[in-house]
Amino acid sequence: MDHWRVPYLGLRQIPAELNEFELNIFFTFSTRERTLIDARRKGLYRLALALHIGYLRMAGRTLDAYKYVPKELWAHLGKQLNIHAPDIGTLRALYQTRPRTLVDHQQLAHKTLGFAIMTEHQRRYLVRWLKEILSGCPDSSTLLAQIKVWLYDHRILISHDRILKHLIAEAIRNHESYLEETLSKRIGTPVIEQWCRQLLAPESKYGGNLQQWLWKVPLRHSTAQMGELFDKIECLYALEGVVNWPIELNEALVRHYARRCAKRPPSISKRIQFPARQLEAACFIRYALCAATDQLLWMFRRWVMNVTHEAGKQVDVNRSNETKATIELAEAIKALAQDKSLQLVSLRTKICELADQVLQYHAPSRLSLIRLQLMTKNQQVRAMFTKLVKLPFKSETQHPVIDAITVLRSLYSKNGGIELPNSVNIKLGRAWRNAINGYDRVNALHAFEWATLFALRLALRNGSGYVDHSFSFRSATALLIPEGEWKVKRNYYYGHLNLPQDPRVFLDQIVEHLDQGLERLHNAVIHGEVRIDVDGVHVESFAAQCEDAHLDALRRAIFKDRPLGQLPEIILEIDSQVRFSWILLGREPRSRSELLLVYAAVLAHGTSLSAADIARMIPELSSKAIRQMMRMTADERKLREASNMILEFMHRHPIAAHWGRDDLASSDMMSLETTRTVWQARVDPRRRTASIGIYTHVRDRWGIFYNQPILLKERQAGAAIEGVVRQSKADDVTQLAVDTHGYTDFGIAIGKGLRFDICPRLQHMRDRRLHVPIDHRAPAELLPVIRGDVNLESIVAIYDEFVRVVASIHSGHCTAVQALQRFGSAARGQDVYDGGVQLGQLLRTIFLIDYFTNPEFRRELQHALNRGEAVHTIQRAVHIGKIPTELAKRWETLAAVSSSLSLLTNALLAWNTQHMQRAVERIEAISSEKLQPEDLRRIAPTNLEGINLRGTFDFPLANYASRILPSSVRKVMPSTKGVAG
Repeated sequence: MDHWRVPYLGLRQIPAELNEFELNIFFTFSTRERTLIDARRKGLYRLALALHIGYLRMAGRTLDAYKYVPKELWAHLGKQLNIHAPDIGTLRALYQTRPRTLVDHQQLAHKTLGFAIMTEHQRRYLVRWLKEILSGCPDSSTLLAQIKVWLYDHRILISHDRILKHLIAEAIRNHESYLEETLSKRIGTPVIEQWCRQLLAPESKYGGNLQQWLWKVPLRHSTAQMGELFDKIECLYALEGVVNWPIELNEALVRHYARRCAKRPPSISKRIQFPARQLEAACFIRYALCAATDQLLWMFRRWVMNVTHEAGKQVDVNRSNETKATIELAEAIKALAQDKSLQLVSLRTKICELADQVLQYHAPSRLSLIRLQLMTKNQQVRAMFTKLVKLPFKSETQHPVIDAITVLRSLYSKNGGIELPNSVNIKLGRAWRNAINGYDRVNALHAFEWATLFALRLALRNGSGYVDHSFSFRSATALLIPEGEWKVKRNYYYGHLNLPQDPRVFLDQIVEHLDQGLERLHNAVIHGEVRIDVDGVHVESFAAQCEDAHLDALRRAIFKDRPLGQLPEIILEIDSQVRFSWILLGREPRSRSELLLVYAAVLAHGTSLSAADIARMIPELSSKAIRQMMRMTADERKLREASNMILEFMHRHPIAAHWGRDDLASSDMMSLETTRTVWQARVDPRRRTASIGIYTHVRDRWGIFYNQPILLKERQAGAAIEGVVRQSKADDVTQLAVDTHGYTDFGIAIGKGLRFDICPRLQHMRDRRLHVPIDHRAPAELLPVIRGDVNLESIVAIYDEFVRVVASIHSGHCTAVQALQRFGSAARGQDVYDGGVQLGQLLRTIFLIDYFTNPEFRRELQHALNRGEAVHTIQRAVHIGKIPTELAKRWETLAAVSSSLSLLTNALLAWNTQHMQRAVERIEAISSEKLQPEDLRRIAPTNLEGINLRGTFDFPLANYASRILPSSVRKVMPSTKGVAG
């Protein structure tokens, strides 16, 4: 179901004001419906039946005869049916003496649209469906809307909210009872009761109670903060937090109940009844342990790189200057040449001696010097490893890192680890082999520690080493569909992905496309459209588009009559069209204050303003109330759904069809500055400020359809794929334009398995080589750029496991970000990764051929990427400062920041689009000619001139209350008696 339809479901009365779009969508009838309506004898009965059908289509429930009917709706129905519109406010007068006729009309409307009352069988099915939903999305605030969507999709009449809420409450009670029983059996009631008591106990070392201390995130990236994380993990170990956690309580449930426990003051937690309190306490302990482990290991990986970078700086300072040595050699030779006392033979001898000295000297490499420098930092690595080896690292197969950690754990427990025993023979890489096998066993231990440190960092990245109590550093197989389930449902997953089960059929299609592309490239070279030499592939650059006076005049005409924009009124105008505030609350706002609090929460998340700043700009609200609403609406799923509603409203305008292709999108990252003390912040290479990344997906027809926060200096291929897979209309996007950071060969292969193409704009595009299968024939003119290094047999060997990875992403067992982290460059040497890279190289070759031979395709990709940059400009206009520290510490609040910023950006784009459409219609009406699509394509809805995004926020709600707060408006309306017209 489209997002914009959700607020209408379950409405108890017709909105007091209906716009043209709503009248055309809900109250315009098909030929079959018109035939059924026209069969009524009296005109009023035809109008009444049409009203019942339209209302049922809109709200999914039966219309009561006593509900108010707007005059414009009567007029629209009268025009549709060629009947004079009556002057009545309700249907009471029509049905007052004929109650049976009302029932007949209602039942006929049900039959026409296929609706029926819920049966007992359907009710049991709904309860089972609710149980599945609660396992992955336990937030009850969104369940009411989801149930209404489910009922509407299954053509079941939507019951009263009171009945549905009772059903939800019953389902949640049963679900939580099942979870509590599972915990008691697996962990034991005494242990959980001890956790309930301990969480409220004071914490002596760091202050506050234990719950507050465990919930805190690191203040910054430092060894002191890492030490506090070690203390948290040790504390949780002492509380027996490392238990065989039941799989029934998945990560989503753990996060939900832990947050519910943490957001409640300890004094309130004491009043919670014990079964519910036990569930929350157990999930909180589990979350605290997993979160502390994740934070520690992320900081550990970064600490390793920082120490290595510091050692590199020290090496560069102390390293001998090769230029200085060359100058000294030249001066020595010059002095010999000027020495007239030397005979020719002696001169030659001296010069040869100098040359031998230079030739015999072999300068050590920079990396070897860095390793030597690291070995002098033995105290740092020892302090880190002494605590790190206490974590229960595991691997699915025998792994040298796990063996090395076991050795170190034994050495530290016996004699503090003075020397490395000669019997230790663990292969941790060639770089450290000589130092580990040397005669000096003290230095050998230092080298062994550093080698283990680097190997552990790599193992954590590719998933070959993992920790059970972690969200981010789980085993690679834990992220995938379980092997038993894969064997049973293999055919289902292949069919769902529309992939052939025979890998050779799949590869034959790709090789066929490759051959066709090579032939096109060959023809382009022959005709001089493309030039190939040893330096790469060369195509002509596009000429810059000239200034068009006609286009500038049209742009000015379109934006000339657009009103001056105030951000509060823009928000109100867009909300009156789509009612996104209803989605954020899960219902209609009850009052003006509650509605303003929703807007304030979105502004506090989506701009650089704090709750206190927003309270000063909206004087009638308090900062405390704004913070409370921020916590209520900080759900990225709600915010993303609200943003998508605005996007769908924007694309409903005919002008949007001229802006680009519906199946093309682009994705890119922009950085938002935050304080340097945020532990997740990294330095932006361009802006040189501590920042967090916001990764956005933008339609070719403008508008953000997905967003997510990411860390800087990480490959973005996973984030690019995730946005296409998780958007609500994933089948729409068939091509995604990205820059170099959003691309990997393995990522291109994953994208193809998910039925869309990743189209990268690569650096040094002309230098890229074309990879073809081994011994594959290619035209002689293309040989300078051909690399016949793709082994098809290696792809065939891993095809089934590769599809398992793709299916795991598609089905939600893991995110694309997690999968691409596991199968990144650190996974080099693993069969699935190597085979996927070779498949990606074939697909990249096909894309490059299209890129080089199709100028229009090349231009479209560049336009799509330019649209992403233009959207970033709007986002920076909205968010001009730093992300507040309290919002940058946790990933959940960062997601709310990202989604709120996208919502506000889409609102500005939609507001511009709405006024552009009105201007285009006005210009076409005056000139009696249609504007050219090519001209409209070059006029974007990104104009911010005349829009005020700051200042005191004044919300003129009275102009829009009839659509945003219809119930509140109807309460103050005078009662309307039904009078027959």
